Amino acid sequence: MIGVFDSGVGGLCAYERLKELLPNEELIYLKDTENAPYGTKTRSEVLSLTKKNVRTLRERGAEHILIACCTASGLWSELTDEEKSISTPIIFPAAAEAVKAAREAKAKNDISSILSGKGIDKEIGSDGGLVAVISTELTAKNHTFKKAIEELDPAVSVCEMGAQMLVSLVELGARDGILFPRESALLDSICKDIKASGASALILGCTHFSHLKEEFKARLGEIKIIDTARLGAEWLAKKCKQEFTKLGQK
Repeated sequence: MIGVFDSGVGGLCAYERLKELLPNEELIYLKDTENAPYGTKTRSEVLSLTKKNVRTLRERGAEHILIACCTASGLWSELTDEEKSISTPIIFPAAAEAVKAAREAKAKNDISSILSGKGIDKEIGSDGGLVAVISTELTAKNHTFKKAIEELDPAVSVCEMGAQMLVSLVELGARDGILFPRESALLDSICKDIKASGASALILGCTHFSHLKEEFKARLGEIKIIDTARLGAEWLAKKCKQEFTKLGQK
């Protein structure tokens, strides 16, 4: 059995993707609405809730647990070895994809600059490109994605933006194609800031934002959208399939 948890509906995007990839696997979803939102809590509060959710899912029979909350995933390293052995933080595949996108954009910019006779443009991002991240308050405060990206490639610059209000709007029903004027105006404002940053890629650093992926795409044009929920689910599914294969060979 695979367990998935989040503070609300965000993690459902990862849960649904896991169902597609592992149709024969039993899944269980824990939505901790009683303690939502996580993004406005303290580090110690979120760590305590994360431990509680891992324990609850493990007691329900989960052999693998996807921490489908970016805020909680940022504290994964502070779990015990036993808790870490059964759980998978959702953030790392997105960080890896962001590094790849930044490198590709940087290479493309360098080639264009050389061909135009201008030389390499050092003003765009850093030597390794620029990635934008929108997330909850605590994720931004803890620099969760920035740290994960810097471990992979210190040359990639990261622009972090808190978008806590967007979490509440998604919980209230905001979805791709279903936006009220206030919600649309908020997205317009966020996307304006993202464009102004010069980023080549945007990490949806809260799984709630996956429900608005197409809205971001429509507003951001060529900026690559990195869906943390989808990538995290695919990473865990691949991990489980490899384990199933090994078990079948024994």
